[in-house]
Amino acid sequence: MNALSTLDRSLGRAVRRAARAVPGGLGAAQMVASAMSPAFRLAVAAMIARPGTRGVGLRCLGAGVAAGVVARLLRDRLSRPRPGHRPEGGFPSRHAAAAVAIALAASRGEPRIGRALVLGAALGLTARVAAAEHDPADIVAGVALGVASARAVEIAAAARAARSNGALA
Repeated sequence: MNALSTLDRSLGRAVRRAARAVPGGLGAAQMVASAMSPAFRLAVAAMIARPGTRGVGLRCLGAGVAAGVVARLLRDRLSRPRPGHRPEGGFPSRHAAAAVAIALAASRGEPRIGRALVLGAALGLTARVAAAEHDPADIVAGVALGVASARAVEIAAAARAARSNGALA
């Protein structure tokens, strides 16, 4: 292992030790890690269902799906082992990619919802490290992918709006 990988694995172990040191900490981390994906799906569905936030919700959906698909393709290609017992690779984290893409896309049109989702992503992604679903580098790579996905959707939405307004030739 190279030095960065060794540091990454050491940081992940330290987070897991800290979670185990708190009574009920590991169980709480596992619960939060498991609840993250359904909570984000529900938030996106609620935004899409509500007419006032439908456009933002659709951008969140696009950003989250794009980030998750790319993360899955990379993860399957790279096959970096997870710290826990799951056999599939964990780098980059699909949960991190999708959650960050959704939170940032929401922040652009619905800042209050976006802030809540950013907080939820931070808690959920930390919990995924504590629950041995990922090491920190998996999360960091997923976050970067989520940022890129949200930005790509933002650019595409702006271009579409400009075309609709006749601003582009």
